[in-house]
Amino acid sequence: MPSKADVKAWKAQLVAQAEQQILKLTDSDRFKQYLNTLAKFHRYSARNIDLIYAQNPQATQVAGFKQ
Repeated sequence: MPSKADVKAWKAQLVAQAEQQILKLTDSDRFKQYLNTLAKFHRYSARNIDLIYAQNPQATQVAGFKQ
C-alpha cells in the first residue's frame, strides 16, 4: 500500500498534468471553433451542441429531426 506522501505526490502530479492539458486545449484553434459553435447554438443542450460540432463545426443553422 502506498504511503500518504506517495499518494500526495501522485495527486500533485495528476493536477499538474491536468493543468498542462487544459492550457494546451484552451489555446488550440479547435477549442476556439467549439466555442464558436456554442455561441451559435446557445439555446441547444450541451449534448446537441456536441453532436452538431462533431458533424459539422462550421454549421450555422440546424433543422429539426422532422424537417
